[in-house]
Amino acid sequence: MKIVAMAETMPTYYDVLQVERDASAERVRAAYRKLAQKYHPDKMPGNPNAARAMAAINAAYDVLSDPHRRTEHDLWIRRAERMARPLPARPAVPAHLWAYLHPAISWPWYLLFGTLVVAIGTVATAMYLTAMPARAATAAPALVPPCQQVAEAAACPVPRS
Repeated sequence: MKIVAMAETMPTYYDVLQVERDASAERVRAAYRKLAQKYHPDKMPGNPNAARAMAAINAAYDVLSDPHRRTEHDLWIRRAERMARPLPARPAVPAHLWAYLHPAISWPWYLLFGTLVVAIGTVATAMYLTAMPARAATAAPALVPPCQQVAEAAACPVPRS
């Protein structure tokens, strides 16, 4: 018989009936009958623990014989095992700065900061172009028809050197 114990402090109903977690309903019933005959208070008249043992055996059989309650009990065991599992060990503190900045290790940070630089540059460029007047408008002469510009140019003597 294989006894599977989850922890010393937290016995499961499988531990009480001394069966495996994947035991069939017939196997659970057989284990219950065997333990009930062994620990029945009538078989052990002077033992005060016989009644407590029989109550635990009855409670375990009630849960494990009902498929729905057995499923809930299995879920409870999985959650308890997950909570009892130790956390993964933290990596040791690197000895030098390059261990933090190495691109193979810190690539998500490089990606984040690169994206931020491009976004901030784009916003700054848009704000600059919005706030500053267009250079073409300030450098061009006032809107004068081209024929008048030619006439004004001919009327003004251009100094020649």
